[in-house]
Formats: sequence, C-alpha cells, structure tokens
Amino acid sequence: MATSPRQPPSLTCLASFLAVVEHGTFTAAAVALHRAQPRVSAHIATLEKHLGTALLTRGPRRVELTAAGSAYLPHATAALNELRDGDDAVRAVSSTMQGRVRIGGYPGAMAVFIAPLVRRFRALYPGVEVELREADPAVLEDLVATGEIDLAVRTADVPQRHHNVPSEELFFERIQMVTRRDHRPTLSTMADPSSLEGITVIVSGDPQGGWQDYRDRLDRIGVEPREMITVVQPTTVVALVREGLGVGLLGALAARVTIDDELSVTDLPEPLWLREIRVYHRNQRSPDAAVSAFAELLRAEAPALTAGRTVWHSRAI
Repeated sequence: MATSPRQPPSLTCLASFLAVVEHGTFTAAAVALHRAQPRVSAHIATLEKHLGTALLTRGPRRVELTAAGSAYLPHATAALNELRDGDDAVRAVSSTMQGRVRIGGYPGAMAVFIAPLVRRFRALYPGVEVELREADPAVLEDLVATGEIDLAVRTADVPQRHHNVPSEELFFERIQMVTRRDHRPTLSTMADPSSLEGITVIVSGDPQGGWQDYRDRLDRIGVEPREMITVVQPTTVVALVREGLGVGLLGALAARVTIDDELSVTDLPEPLWLREIRVYHRNQRSPDAAVSAFAELLRAEAPALTAGRTVWHSRAI
C-alpha cells in the first residue's frame, strides 16, 4: 500500500535546532532567536518526533549532538542556507531589474485578474514601470502585433487575425446571465439559455467591429432573441438591465465587479458558455526580462486568482 509522503519540518524547527547546536544550550539559543526557551524546546521535540530519533542530549555544561543529530546537522544547515540564498537572489533581481511592461486586457480581466497581479509585480520589482491598456479583444491583438503593448489577456472566441502573434491558454471564463431580481423566474443557480428566445439581450463588445461572440453561441442552440443590444462597457450592460431594458450576458469576471443587490447573476451551462482566455505575446526573439517576469507571474497566478470563484476551469471540461 502506498503511503503519503511525510511533510518536511518547519523552518522554525530547523532554525531552533541549529541555534541550539551553535550556542550550546536551549537558553542561549532562545536568547539568540528572541524566542521563549519552552518554544525552542518544543521545536526540537517536534523535529525529533518527525525524524523518530533523538538529535540532542543534555551534557553537564552544554547540549551535545547524538549520532543521528550529527548526521542531520549538515542537511539542516544546507536547507536553511539554500533558502537564504534564494531570498538574496530575489532581492538582487528585485532591486536591479529595470524596464517597462505594457499590459493590455479586456475590462473584466483588468478589474479582477490583472489589477492584483500588477500590485504583486510592483512589490516584487519596484524598478519596473507598468503601463495598462484596456480595449476589446480585436484591438488588443492589433496592439500586440504592432508592438504597442507587450502582453494582452483576451478571449480566444474572437478569431485571431495576426498569426505571427504567439499565445497560450490561461483559463476558461464562464458567461453568465444578468437579470433584475424582481424578474428572476426561479431560484436555480443555472440559467436556461432557451429563456432568451424572443426577448431583448444586452451584451458588451465592439459594435463597430461586429463582435459576434454571444450571437454565435445563441445561433448554435437555435435561440433567436427579439433584438441584441451591443454596448462597449460591461457597466453599461448592467445599467440597461437595471432599467428593465433586457437581459444581460456578461463574462463572470466583469459580473463580479459590476453586479449589485438589485440584480441577479446565474451561470449558463457548460461547455458552450465557457470561453477560453489566452495571453498574447509580442513576437520577440529575446523578450525583455521584465516582460518575461510578468508573463511568469501571469501563468502562475491564473488558476490561483480565479479558481473556486465560478470563473475558471481547467482544460478538462
């Protein structure tokens, strides 16, 4: 039978162990660490329980290492040294990295996903300037293609026109139905898209560019609204729904920052009403270090920032 791997000891336990070895007594180690002596003793006991053997014995004047303690000492020392080296490396990069990162995104992603990333990035790399551009998906791709921005987060449902612009998947965002609470027909958390038949549907997009994202999805299930009102900003969708002018369709990211108590938001069924969100990169042989650092943070934080908030799904849907 397979057994679960044991969790490694905490860094505080290792630090207490090394301090006792260096200073010779639990009391002296506690003073050096600015901790209470019973706390240091508890750390050593936890470490010995984890390893299943005694590491230290109390001698007449100072604590001595057991054979197991002597064997463990170089590994504990190396572990803490590696972490200190890692801290130094991050500080060195953070203090020396300079440059500029130009980030684009659609409104929902800018508000919920990109904004917290910019805050974290600036804390890590205070020497890097960050510029933000908000636009619809087609414009974002154009800006990347012409080199006006370095990275763009946009929905992949809008067909890509510049095939020399590389991209990669970040997450899947739900599309949700927005209604007035007094018009909500049921208490279900899942909306029926067939209920959009014959009514006014309000969506955000680029009216001049003929964005067909929502219309295409409705066509695929044979639903014909009475009319489709297309506006530029998600906040306008919400305002029109609040005035009773129709039912809104919004990405879940935008819904999170625009829905108030007067309105109700419900999920639409998968997989049709999930849309893929990708990051598009400026085509460079050698990307700038600051741009690469932001892209890495983007990849790392995409699931963490959106998982469990009805906006993200893995590839398996």
